[in-house]
Amino acid sequence: MSNPFVAVVLGLLLATALLFVSRASFKRIQPDAAMEGMVIAAISLFARLVVMTGALWAYKHFIPSGFKPFALSLAGGFLVLYGVELVRYAGVLKRRPHVGARQ
Repeated sequence: MSNPFVAVVLGLLLATALLFVSRASFKRIQPDAAMEGMVIAAISLFARLVVMTGALWAYKHFIPSGFKPFALSLAGGFLVLYGVELVRYAGVLKRRPHVGARQ
């Protein structure tokens, strides 16, 4: 686990797992039970923060030689994957006719 390649892969795997937890928690928000869904999403947000902080602390404490690649891939991977999700949910990549285009 002190091997930089292994540390990067573990960081990316954890980032991906945290992203799937994020997606699952936000899918729980429904119009008929919006408050309960928001509470679940907020609890999930703090739980992911605790998990990420705990993973970073554990890696730094137990495997300090692999901490930098792990931390960079965990944080970078989460940000990149979250950015992809935001673009996907925003519908930026869907084909839309231009404002001035003839139909």
